[in-house]
Amino acid sequence: MDHFVRTDPGPWTSVAQAIAGNLLLRLGNAATGTLMGLLLAAIDRQRGDVPALAVGLMAASFYLAELIGAPWFGARSDRMGIRRFMIAGPICGGIAVQLIGWPSLLIGWPLLLVAMGAGRVIEGLSTATSAPSTLSFLTAATSSSAPVRARVMAWYEMATVVGIGGGVVAGGILWDQLGHASFVAVTAVYGLSLICFLGMRDIPRVATSAAHRTQGSALLTVVRRPRLMRFVPAWLLVNTVVGLWFTHSAFQLTGHEQTDQHLAGALSGTGLSVVFAVISISFMVGMYGWGQAIGTRRKTDVMLVTLGGFYVISLALATLNRGPIAGVIPTLALGAFVLGIILVSGFTPAALAYLADISEEMVEHRGAVMGLYSVMLGLGQLLGAAIGGFFANLWGVDGLIALTALLGSGAVVTVGLLRRFENDRPRQETGSI
Repeated sequence: MDHFVRTDPGPWTSVAQAIAGNLLLRLGNAATGTLMGLLLAAIDRQRGDVPALAVGLMAASFYLAELIGAPWFGARSDRMGIRRFMIAGPICGGIAVQLIGWPSLLIGWPLLLVAMGAGRVIEGLSTATSAPSTLSFLTAATSSSAPVRARVMAWYEMATVVGIGGGVVAGGILWDQLGHASFVAVTAVYGLSLICFLGMRDIPRVATSAAHRTQGSALLTVVRRPRLMRFVPAWLLVNTVVGLWFTHSAFQLTGHEQTDQHLAGALSGTGLSVVFAVISISFMVGMYGWGQAIGTRRKTDVMLVTLGGFYVISLALATLNRGPIAGVIPTLALGAFVLGIILVSGFTPAALAYLADISEEMVEHRGAVMGLYSVMLGLGQLLGAAIGGFFANLWGVDGLIALTALLGSGAVVTVGLLRRFENDRPRQETGSI
């Protein structure tokens, strides 16, 4: 990290600012999405004509904008410098809040949908611009130490989880307390994120050849990289599992009860919040622990071990859903579920560190490579929502559990193939689990 001595007051100050800026940006994103849902629900109570399809399209537009924009903006940051794109994230978020929050007081219903849709797209662009450049910065800042990189990537993921979870919680509380003024509070959150990123300075840009000076050629170079393309399927499958449960768990676990499936309709809204709080805390504990271990072990080994958590989770949920409802077995199943979450939580920091390692082989395209993080996140959310709907419609909670095990198995196979590919390469890191 010696090259940061010239540009920043201290490398750790810069890293902390980047992670804090990301946390606040994700908090603003999640809070705005929650507030938009609450605002639409309030309008529907007044008018009774808010279509459910419009609500779904609003949610999808965020992820579509993120997954389409991230690689493009990542490639641009390689040419133009990362700082301006980090700054653009909270600016886009602040604009989006205004488009989503205030038009309902001023314009009619058709124009309101247009304004909200535009706001949600711009909010998707806030992460599309900021996430690749932030990850590019963190990758460059940790280029001299694999253990440091693993810990930093774990902290980045922890900040993302805290930001998203905290935003959902904050959105509901703010709406109950402040109503429309909640959107002012979220604008202030984006302002704090902007302050964090304004304190950053560009890392030295790497000179690129004439053949690699356009975004198109940069993206083409990235997707042609065999090592990268062997890695992408596993991460996509894992994010699909995340999208599956984030999209369908509330409906299945708080909806109609089923006599043959104990988890169907078993939770209240508060109960669901408690479950997600436990999951979030387990993720945080797991990511912190794995962050200490990843840097000293082969990342493909770590990913294989963590993917075993999907089998533990699936078995635990199947036991809770179909097994006895009292006694020691449900208690053991709950413990196994938490253990499975802690195991799985190590996959993303390991995957991020692995992606950062790949970007070191294409330093001039680092932003484009790190943009794949947002692509896989957004595409996984969309696939999880779509495929999960089919399985849940046919088999309820059983369908979600079966799909989790199926997708986890696919990820195990793809990481296993990636590991075989890595064995044929000169090893730069050693160790095993």
